[in-house]
Amino acid sequence: MYSIPSWEALRQAIEHWVKEFLLPALKVHLKLGLLGVLNGVLDVFLLFGLTTSLVVGSNVYMERQYSLPRTAQYQILTWADSSDRIAREADIPSVTPLVLWYKEASLESANPGNCEGIMGVHDLVTSGRQPCFAPGPINTYEIIEQLRIGAREFKVRCPQVRYATNASELIKHCYLFYNAGASARMDPDRSGYVMNQYDEAHQNMLHQDAEGRAYRLQNVGAWPAHLAMESLILSQRDKPGEVRIRLSAIELALQPALDMLTRWRDWVANWRPTSVSTDLTNAPAWRPPRSVDCIIKPHSAGSLNLRPALNPVLTAPVLTQDLHGCGYGLPGLDIGSSKDAASPLQAPISGRLMTYTDQWRNTTIRIENDEWIVTLLHPRSYLVRQGLVSRGQRVGVMGAQGQATGPHVHYSIYDKLNKGYIDPGAFIPFLAIQ
Repeated sequence: MYSIPSWEALRQAIEHWVKEFLLPALKVHLKLGLLGVLNGVLDVFLLFGLTTSLVVGSNVYMERQYSLPRTAQYQILTWADSSDRIAREADIPSVTPLVLWYKEASLESANPGNCEGIMGVHDLVTSGRQPCFAPGPINTYEIIEQLRIGAREFKVRCPQVRYATNASELIKHCYLFYNAGASARMDPDRSGYVMNQYDEAHQNMLHQDAEGRAYRLQNVGAWPAHLAMESLILSQRDKPGEVRIRLSAIELALQPALDMLTRWRDWVANWRPTSVSTDLTNAPAWRPPRSVDCIIKPHSAGSLNLRPALNPVLTAPVLTQDLHGCGYGLPGLDIGSSKDAASPLQAPISGRLMTYTDQWRNTTIRIENDEWIVTLLHPRSYLVRQGLVSRGQRVGVMGAQGQATGPHVHYSIYDKLNKGYIDPGAFIPFLAIQ
C-alpha cells in the first residue's frame, strides 16, 4: 500500500519543482518576452523614425528646391493678372511688379514701418516726391497704386527693358538698379538682392541696405523669384478652373517625400548613357520659322554648336498642342510621347542648366547659353544637378500628374540676339514629331 506523503514532503517536492523547472523556464520565457517587447518597440520606433526622417529630411531637401515660400504662391496667383496689366502699362516684364512687392514686403498687404510702402521706394520718399506710406494694412486699391508706382520707377531706372524682355543679364541689372540706384555699376551676380539662393554658389549672400546696414540674406533673390513666378503662373494657367491651393496637412508633409522618391526612381531608371547624334550640318527642320503674334524670326548667324536642334522628348514624341502661351509670356509647344508616358528628356542645347520646383511639383528646367534660352516647363522630374550640361544629355523625365492634355512638356526657346521668342517647330528635326 502507498503511504500518503506528509505535508513537509509535499512542500519540499513543490520547492524542488519550482527551483529546478519553473524558475528556469520563467527566466527563459521572461528573457525572450522582454527581448520580443524590446524588438517590437524598436521596430515601431524605426518605422516612425524612418517615416519622420524621410518626411522631414525630404521637406528640408525640397525646400532648397522651392524657389518661393508656399505662403507666397497664393498671392502670386491672385495678383498675376493685375501685375500683367500694370507691367504692360509700364512696358516691363509681366511678373516684375510682383517680384518687387515680394522683395520689398514679402507680398504682405500692409505697409512696413519705414514709410517706403510695399515697393520700397526709398528715393521717392526721402526726396519728398512721394509722401510717407502710412504703416499698416492697405486695401486692394492702394496695392494696385503702389504696384504702378514701383513699375514706373523700375522703368525709369532701366529704360532699355521691355515687356517682352527675357534676356537674363539685362533683367538682373534692372533689379540691381532698382535696389542700388541707376548710377550703380556693380555686378548683379554679386548682389544678394538679385541672386541670393539662385544656386549653391549664391547662398546667404551679404546685402547692404539703403541705410548702410549689412547683413546676410535668407530669402530668395529677385532673379530666381522672377523665374519661379513665371513658371508658377504659366503652369497653373495651363489648368483652367483648377488652382490647387488648399492641401491637407498630410499632403503637405508627404508630398515632398514622394516627389524626392520619384526623382530618385527616375534617376536610377534613366542613368544609362544615350547615343545622340549632334551633327547638325544638314539637319532639316520640322517646319520653316514662323513670325506671328509674339513670335519673331530667329537669327541665322551665330555658332552652330550653340543652336537648339534636338527634340527634348526622346521616346516617340508627339505634338499635343501647337504654338501657344503668348498671353502668358512663355510661348512654345506642348510635346508628349505616343509610347512612353515617362519618356526621358534631353537637353536641346549646351549651356548652363537651372531647375526649380513649386509645391505642386510643377518643375522647370531652364538651359541658357550665349545665344539661346531653352525652357522645359512642368516635366515630372529632373535628373541632373544645376550647372553645365551638353546637348543630348538626359536632364529630366516627362510626365506631370493632373495635366489636362496628358503627360507632356512645354518647350519654349528665346533668341537672345534678336531679343524675342521664336517658333520651336523650326528647331526640331524633321519627322521628330508625329
